[in-house]
Amino acid sequence: MTNNRKRRSVMQQHIIDITLENFQQVILEGSQTQPVMVCFWAPNHDESALLLASLEKLAIEKNGAFTLAKINCEQDQSIAMQFGVQSIPTSAMFVQGQPADGFAGNKPEQEIRDILDKHLPDEAQLLAEQGIALIGEQDFVQAAEVLQQSLQLKPDVAPVKLALCKALLETQRVAEIESLLETIGMADQDADYQAILAQLELAKEAADTPEIRALEQALANGGDSDTQLKLAVQYSQVGRVEEALELLFQLLLKDMNAEDGQVKQRFMDILSSHSGEACVSAYRRKLYSLLY
Repeated sequence: MTNNRKRRSVMQQHIIDITLENFQQVILEGSQTQPVMVCFWAPNHDESALLLASLEKLAIEKNGAFTLAKINCEQDQSIAMQFGVQSIPTSAMFVQGQPADGFAGNKPEQEIRDILDKHLPDEAQLLAEQGIALIGEQDFVQAAEVLQQSLQLKPDVAPVKLALCKALLETQRVAEIESLLETIGMADQDADYQAILAQLELAKEAADTPEIRALEQALANGGDSDTQLKLAVQYSQVGRVEEALELLFQLLLKDMNAEDGQVKQRFMDILSSHSGEACVSAYRRKLYSLLY
């Protein structure tokens, strides 16, 4: 998702103008499942405008980890009275339907950030939950990307590693799964770990077809560039992406127009269709070094 699309999505879903009709649903009910920061403000009040700008920036930065509920006190004084607001701007953090924190006036952005962080799940956890949800939606490519981001923030969370393995299995990224499983300690090698290990063995067997073995033998016996191209195609189809790219790159080193341009085209196709693979960036750079 681009930054502009992400910004629009967060603003539509998590930055909400509060009215008499929706304040109970958004604040009291909504905070049962997600923290809600309520901002009592007024458009013609400079301090309010500064605070609201900071809160909106943080809502977008936190990617919807909390809802920003804006109450325009010039339009809805009755809501402010119900909450006992005596001055503007006033901010209140609601969690589980109850006020959990708050402050009057404006504050520096870092102080606001510190208040929010006391009540928000950390970013790694949010990404992990998002990735697991994407697996449930069978969006395995996006799930793998999101779970990798979670592990970059917190590298040693075994359940997230196992969830990533599940996503990688569905996209035939066998080598990455093997590397991940090696980092999981004995204490975390539970039933999920064993199930993934068994599925990995099945995937490896499926990736070693009779056709692949025949082409490997032909290439070992002095096969030509056409044999090498066919083997690379077979490798890519069973998820052996790095091996496929290496075979094609070796051909491109000798002739950028090998097999009437088919080698280069197939190389580009694999780079495009397997952009999430760890090895793809390296081979993209290698190709650019040949081109330029």
